[in-house]
Amino acid sequence: MKVEDSSANATRCLCPGCPTYNECMKGKDQRLFCSRGATECDPKPKGCICGECPVWSDYDLGSYYFCMSGPAT
Repeated sequence: MKVEDSSANATRCLCPGCPTYNECMKGKDQRLFCSRGATECDPKPKGCICGECPVWSDYDLGSYYFCMSGPAT
């Protein structure tokens, strides 16, 4: 199930609290990578909290690091 790119999902998104979320992503206020796609900010994997995210859970997503890999399909 594809994740709806909505303000409600963006509000519930935990991306800004993720250890991999970097200053570039913060400066561009990026989030909801599971819907919007990978960032151009070149993140380095430092841990992932996708499994704790209500959006991840609601859409039954099975993978992680959407900020690097792109949107859920």
